[in-house]
Amino acid sequence: MKLSGIWELKKMAFRNLARHKVKTVLTSMAIMVSVAMYIFLSCWLGGMKIESRRNIVNFELGAAKLQTNLYFERKDEMPSYENFKDWEIYRQALLHEGYVSAPRFTFSGTLFSASGSAPMMFFGVEPELEREVLRYVPYVDFGRFAENGKFEIAIGTVAAERLKVGIPTRPFRLELEELIASIANDRADADFIRSLYDLAPSPRSGGDIFSPEEKITEGNERMILKRNVPKADLDRYWNLTALSGRNDVRINAVIDIKAVPEMIRDDKWNGELIPALRPEDRALVESAYEHVDFLNMYLLAEEDPQQLDSVLTAMIRAGYAGAVRHINQLMDVVVVGVINSPAPLPNGNTAFIPLDVLQDDRGMALDGAVTELIIREMGVPDSRLPGKSESSAVITGALVRGLESMGHVFPQGELGIYTWEDQMADYLGFEALQTGAPQVVAVLLLLLSFLGISNTILLAILERTKEIGMMRAMGMTDKQMIMTYMLEAGFLGFIGSVLGIILGCIINYPLVETGIDFSAMGDLMDGGIGFRTTAVFRSMWDIPVIIGSGIAATLLSSFMAFFPVKRAVKKPITESLRFE
Repeated sequence: MKLSGIWELKKMAFRNLARHKVKTVLTSMAIMVSVAMYIFLSCWLGGMKIESRRNIVNFELGAAKLQTNLYFERKDEMPSYENFKDWEIYRQALLHEGYVSAPRFTFSGTLFSASGSAPMMFFGVEPELEREVLRYVPYVDFGRFAENGKFEIAIGTVAAERLKVGIPTRPFRLELEELIASIANDRADADFIRSLYDLAPSPRSGGDIFSPEEKITEGNERMILKRNVPKADLDRYWNLTALSGRNDVRINAVIDIKAVPEMIRDDKWNGELIPALRPEDRALVESAYEHVDFLNMYLLAEEDPQQLDSVLTAMIRAGYAGAVRHINQLMDVVVVGVINSPAPLPNGNTAFIPLDVLQDDRGMALDGAVTELIIREMGVPDSRLPGKSESSAVITGALVRGLESMGHVFPQGELGIYTWEDQMADYLGFEALQTGAPQVVAVLLLLLSFLGISNTILLAILERTKEIGMMRAMGMTDKQMIMTYMLEAGFLGFIGSVLGIILGCIINYPLVETGIDFSAMGDLMDGGIGFRTTAVFRSMWDIPVIIGSGIAATLLSSFMAFFPVKRAVKKPITESLRFE
């Protein structure tokens, strides 16, 4: 088909749009709304996904962790007995290769306060090194972060509210008055504390969200801490709570110590240990023990330390409980700060305690051991997600080189580098489901609008059947007829797409700049609503999605016209001319 012929078909398609203005406007608006909704949902969900991943890296995990291989295999169980020592050497080797790192000892337990208890995840940290790698440390709403050499902890805001320690942010009036009575030294202190609170908006006003079971009674209204309270006033308030003993808490945890058992009963040996061992480990374990018939037990006979280490590793790998001893431990500590960061994990039932106080029998008897070394490339901007330079292979290579330069060897079979994606595989799968479902809805909405286009074109063809017959009688080929109507539908899609992109960008702009505040909903759901962000959900400018949605809408609009037109041109010309 010649260029001039194509140009004539385009002009004919434009004239058809102008002749049927109402249908053109309505169909274009349908495409506009569909494209705008698709852009809005895709960019918003994409922004939440990127922000969540940044929060995971910057506030929770770093780019990667150095852990024992067995710890990673059972990371969901938090096996604190799977630890390693000499973390300072590994940190120095990484620093030599351009990576910062921070040690951690992770364990679970229960935190008791005067008002209740809560299950907690505890992190033993080096505060200054933690600050180099992760960004949650400065996000202390009240008080300060824990300091080395002191039995003190900083806890998440969810745990603080549950345990009623520190400064309450949303107390009932009677609860606040009880607190004032217990911590205020005089009337001036009492008036000062009351001045920091306002009456919370009632649920009917729409200004706040309350749990369904919450009953508001007269005289016991919900109070809320003012948002603009100066830090000096918060520090004074915090000191009053600390002096009253409100922040004194107790940790109940378990020290897990792995050791080769001296004796194993027959039933344990045959029922639990041997069946769980790998075939290649059975001979190793069996050679280390001797059976004593009159005791009905297997007694440890091996004395070689290296061989015993291999036996212990085999038992741990098999999950044999007898290879781990559990010792209950109580620690009295003081809550010195409450964390409220952009990520849910540090804000939840979590506590951060100085690593150095956990070393001896007063703590967790670590003797220099840690469960992980959190790693990030030096100088990398917080906005950038880990790339190739922070992959497992690259960091492992850097660590090997750094250790070799110091005269050490990396124990490949014992330790490994596991990236944040390895650690968060389950979350990433859940994230795909969360973002996928709304996008499917958006695509279906887009397809419905295209079905509307197909219907519009079909009606237009029915209305113009005689006209089509006349044009075919005058020599217009079937191919030209199909091309004309496909161009007409394509122009409809193009107009709707351009308007949809404009509308989508207008809607997306405030979501990129300010986002939508879901903090009230997050409060009711203990700081999280699925994504790894707490308060403000921001969108992003996803240029491929914005441009691609316009192109896709235009092409699909044109394609949807093909079938009704193809059907129409199959009708004989004489029959088309007689159509009424």
